[in-house]
Amino acid sequence: MNNKRKIKKYYLLIILGIAIVLRLWKLGSIPPSLTSDEASLGYNAYSILKTGRDEYGQFLPIIFKSFGDYKPGLYVYSTVPFVAFFGLNEFSVRLPSAIAGVIAVWLLYKIVSSLSVVKDSQSQVTDHRSLATIAALMLAISPWHIHFSRGAWEVNLALTLTLTGIYFFIKSLHKSSFLLLSSTFFSLTFLTYQGAKLSSLIVIFVLIVTFWKEIRGRLGSSRSILAGSLVVGLVIVSPILFSFIYGKTGRLEVFSVFSYPRKEVDIQKVLAQGGEKAGNLSYYLFHSENLNFARGIMGRWFNHFSGRFLFFEGDYQNPRHSVPNHGMLLLFDLILIPMGLISMIKRKTILSVFILFWLVLAPLPAVLSRDQVHAVRALNMVVPLTLISAIGLEYLWLKVARVTGVNRNTPDGWYRFAPVTLLILLGSSLIYYLDVYFVHLPKHNSKEWEYGYKQIVETVTPIQGDYVNIKVQQSFAQPYIYFLFYQKYDPAKYQEQALLVESEYKYDVGYIEKLDNICFCAIDFPQNKKEHGSLVVADDIRIPKTELNSDSVNLIKEISYLNGEIAFRIVVIE
Repeated sequence: MNNKRKIKKYYLLIILGIAIVLRLWKLGSIPPSLTSDEASLGYNAYSILKTGRDEYGQFLPIIFKSFGDYKPGLYVYSTVPFVAFFGLNEFSVRLPSAIAGVIAVWLLYKIVSSLSVVKDSQSQVTDHRSLATIAALMLAISPWHIHFSRGAWEVNLALTLTLTGIYFFIKSLHKSSFLLLSSTFFSLTFLTYQGAKLSSLIVIFVLIVTFWKEIRGRLGSSRSILAGSLVVGLVIVSPILFSFIYGKTGRLEVFSVFSYPRKEVDIQKVLAQGGEKAGNLSYYLFHSENLNFARGIMGRWFNHFSGRFLFFEGDYQNPRHSVPNHGMLLLFDLILIPMGLISMIKRKTILSVFILFWLVLAPLPAVLSRDQVHAVRALNMVVPLTLISAIGLEYLWLKVARVTGVNRNTPDGWYRFAPVTLLILLGSSLIYYLDVYFVHLPKHNSKEWEYGYKQIVETVTPIQGDYVNIKVQQSFAQPYIYFLFYQKYDPAKYQEQALLVESEYKYDVGYIEKLDNICFCAIDFPQNKKEHGSLVVADDIRIPKTELNSDSVNLIKEISYLNGEIAFRIVVIE
């Protein structure tokens, strides 16, 4: 028994090694560029490190103003030590998420191991640690989890904190004092990611319902612990609660599905087709706005379980959230997930209840938003789906061995061949995904990752002092943040001039118009050509190739995306 445990520990170490390699290899260069959100997180961490204040001069804020989207700040603070050690660069900004991704693999192992002794210890699936090892492996190689571990995604850190909260909750079923730690980690998710306001509450609800019998049995003897846990949780999330009062949650309204009712003209068109009027009984029965919202929400829920999203295209509405021409899961999961569901239905363990209940509710943060699918807001789905795949892999392994009539004590035969075959299929799916991610994603999706802004800063910075007037095309990519990040702009100096212009659209992100002699503004090149002696930076549409034939336009540099398309032109107006 001791030897078996040692072997499984070695397996876990190998799996963690795989997770580390897949999350850290070429972390600074793939994805091919920092997004503006990543640059903002990094620069604010740099600003905290140097001055103790954010880019706007706020002292140690819990919520960062950033672009006007008011980001919960735990990811920023987790980045500070890495910026201090490695400097302000892509690697240091993404490293907290990568580390969180590796820790999540270990946590899933611990959670499944803990669940196996909570209940149903006689179950073939939950009375040993092999399922925990398989689950850790499946999360280590999960495309969905790898993708969000390799960028500065607050949601990925929040997921790891959620898993930590789950782990200590399960521990608290045996020793109540662990509930304080569970409450602490669940509460920290609120300070990490906007969507945790709903996703963490869903997980807590699922845990309470699943383990209600165990919880009810301990309520009498653990009331003080429960009260203390609630107090700790409320204290930690209080800045988020206050943010509702002070209007720092407008971005939630921007993305909420309920902010986008049908246009009146569309409603009238539908009513006219049946000769009906708004307010009539038939309107409320068949055409009301509530029914419209319900239909849209259900459609979005099913979208997140579609083959298109999970296996073949991924996040087709937000290309940056997945790799090209590949789903959020491995292709081999097409086989493993049905096998896992069959096994879970047959065995009906407490683990099955927990997984399925969580899986059904996990897409809600994405479903209630305006997008048809959203891999970021639905990231919590990766855990129950991974567990189902792990159960499916184990079930398939045992099934093949049983069908071939293998004697487990026999060292030769099909029993040895079956797991090798499954591993080959699993490995092939992984290799296919890794090829898409490391080879094709940088070239295919470099535009989506805001490629080119680093190259703009590297070109403009050495000659910035030669021009009185530099104009850089304004965009939602927030070009100013790239100048702050790559120039390592003195935070104290920037705090004196930081001025975010509010968007003309309610609750949308704002923008910065000025940084020293750089103006971030709309480019109207026919007019800009009259500003002699100025430097202009814009995309291929604003500065078309035909303009380079003019004697007054001198091309300094042409920046291309990694697929060869022109991204930006930097020109001097003579």
